[in-house]
Amino acid sequence: MDDAEQLVDTRSRSAVARSVAPGGLGAPERLPILLLPGTLCDDRVFAPLLARLPARAATVPTVSGAHQASKFAAAVIATAPPRFALLGFSLGGIIALEIAATVPQRVAGLALIGSNARPMDEAASVHRRESARAATKRGFGAFVRDALWASYVGPRAAGDAALEALIVDMAEKTSPAAFEAQLEIALTRADGRTRLGALTMPSLVLAGEKDAICPPSMQREMADALSDAKLALIPGAGHFVLLEAPGPGAIEVAAWLDRIDREARPMFKAVPSVTFSKELP
Repeated sequence: MDDAEQLVDTRSRSAVARSVAPGGLGAPERLPILLLPGTLCDDRVFAPLLARLPARAATVPTVSGAHQASKFAAAVIATAPPRFALLGFSLGGIIALEIAATVPQRVAGLALIGSNARPMDEAASVHRRESARAATKRGFGAFVRDALWASYVGPRAAGDAALEALIVDMAEKTSPAAFEAQLEIALTRADGRTRLGALTMPSLVLAGEKDAICPPSMQREMADALSDAKLALIPGAGHFVLLEAPGPGAIEVAAWLDRIDREARPMFKAVPSVTFSKELP
């Protein structure tokens, strides 16, 4: 199976795929969580967050192989647990919104991190394709370092060499086929704003206050349109808020997860926990 056909990278995800031990404190009462990364990212974008949260079953499908948000969403839904928490970062938030709109009865809670519900307009699509050609020609890591870094993080993180190295490395490890799929999902996405009002699950809209890619105005737009949402803007952080400010981000995510776990608790009947990690068809 080549990258163009593969929807989930099945490499070990020990940093993020954490099982809940049967009989552990609160273990049977924590919903599994699906986390969807953004363009040129992998599971490492969520590692600092998950390290700060109580352990629960988690999986990180890689955005690869499906060229439309609806098709990737359908593949994730086909292998997802019956009910789950759903968190998406950037492009992953666009896919998370597609999943939540398709099977709202299965999504116990929705978190959109540095994301955007708006469609891509024609001018932006042209610019995005030009940038994609340049990135493919120069190499994804070099393009991130030279062309995107300044817009990726807030001013406080601009000189963080370790963070830059991590984000560049994630880009360098993204295959051309995966990037092509990510690009097409971004360019062909539907206008998610029309769907937000129908989503009634507890939602979190989280972003950096200095996000230059998905600015606070977009976050307020989504939070205002969702039926039951909290807006959290992290001071000083940019687009990669979960890596720039993992502590404040984890506090917000933990509160959101705690609420949806409490609301789901009557459904639990001491069901043994399960760690799920599947390759999508």
